[in-house]
Amino acid sequence: MDRFIRAVAVTVVSAALAVVFASCSAMPKTQVHEKMEIQQSRGEVTKNDFFKGLGDIEQDENLYSILEDGDVYSVDAVLYFYNPDTNKLEPEKRTINLQKTDQILEVVINQFLHGPKVKKLKHVVSPKVTLQKVERYGNVVGVYLSKEFLESEDIAIARAALVNTILESQEAKYVKIYVEGRELTHNGKDDGQILGLLTKYPNDVEQIRSRELELTSQGDVKYIKREIYFQDRERRFLVPEIRDIPVSQGKYVEAIVGELIKGPVNGNEGLYSTIPSGTQLVDVKFVKDADSSKGVELYFSKEFKLSFNKEANSETLMVGSLVYSLTGLPGVDWIRIYYQDENGEYVNTPVVSMGLNRRFDKDSLPFQLGKRIKIYFSDKDAMNLVPEYRIISRDSKDIANEILNELIEGPSQEGHMAVIPSNISVGDIKAYVSGQTAFVNLPSKFNASRLGSTGEIMALYAIVNSLTDPVNTDNVRQIQFLVDGKVTHEFGHMSLADPFVRNPELIKE
Repeated sequence: MDRFIRAVAVTVVSAALAVVFASCSAMPKTQVHEKMEIQQSRGEVTKNDFFKGLGDIEQDENLYSILEDGDVYSVDAVLYFYNPDTNKLEPEKRTINLQKTDQILEVVINQFLHGPKVKKLKHVVSPKVTLQKVERYGNVVGVYLSKEFLESEDIAIARAALVNTILESQEAKYVKIYVEGRELTHNGKDDGQILGLLTKYPNDVEQIRSRELELTSQGDVKYIKREIYFQDRERRFLVPEIRDIPVSQGKYVEAIVGELIKGPVNGNEGLYSTIPSGTQLVDVKFVKDADSSKGVELYFSKEFKLSFNKEANSETLMVGSLVYSLTGLPGVDWIRIYYQDENGEYVNTPVVSMGLNRRFDKDSLPFQLGKRIKIYFSDKDAMNLVPEYRIISRDSKDIANEILNELIEGPSQEGHMAVIPSNISVGDIKAYVSGQTAFVNLPSKFNASRLGSTGEIMALYAIVNSLTDPVNTDNVRQIQFLVDGKVTHEFGHMSLADPFVRNPELIKE
């Protein structure tokens, strides 16, 4: 028990120091409603009655000032550029002001592309480069750049500076770089070494060059860290799994498809095979179509159809897993699929109903990409918070409320205990995100006093740690709890007057 009290004390003190409310001016109620309507119009709030009764309660200066401050907020970023005097990549620290609708990653990368402000530092990326798109999924940041990136004076140094900038600014583990939609190779050419997912580089340029030499001088078997795609349990989404893939004699396609056939490694994270059991990849052919696009033809054994199980497999996700795992590789803009019939002849007729007599790329079918969210429940001893994973759409605009609903639904793994009272139904707890703050509105029937001090800690920090987990969001840093739309000083044994921040000490992985 002492452990929990200490944890709460440290967190509440930290949150109190982080935000000072007393001097903030109040916001008119109409502005509060306007903010909520704007976010709802973007699909980020699920119901009109987000804060039930908010229009009828007395004006609360703390709540309105937090919402007002959330419009513009500052983040500290570290950008890496080259110092010719030291022959190293060196950091340039900046404070960046963001609107609440800004995407942190896009702003940071664009500032990097514009170059250094410190005179002694030199930009290593071509000044003509433009950022086309940024994706964040789990621990991976995908960066899509224009072809001018290949005009950089030294692609390896430019790549290292970009990767270090992203990983310094974000709680991510990997970066994947695309140029004009294709994965960047070590030399920027189709015959170059495939890089896969990139981790942080050393800042010393000589060490970077040594790392490049190791990459290109590996033996017959090379390892690339890469995401491959499987389906979720309900067969709704394609979800990536990251693994080290051994590649023999440059046969990337064969290696990746082989890993897909093996199936997911982390079975407890809700991923399932897409390729029917017993299927073998018999042959691979690289081809060029009349429109000059390049692709790969895959030839599978007869089990591709004979072992297909309608209860476990999905035609769309089976094709989709191959498309998303392979396209983007050098020379693979699209794929075609063939399999052996009962006579051993290769055919591209439907396995069930979907025609295979065409080429497939990421735009050819409405493959629904999913993402894992990480949510926390209590262990059986009520001593720690333990994680479980759920799968939601990668395009979800309302992740905060999806997380809350999953918490209300309760755990699925043995030995994990629910943290939300049983009288709370899906939709009873709602969230609204403004800047770096998530407002979580608890209904009065949550009744904290019945939970006991330990139960309160587990319930509140399950919400806090789930909403602030970097796997789930990259911008939420603190949680302001409300009860029936009001900032509440007393909530069972705890005060909800100040925002809560993440408490990793309660987590047991």
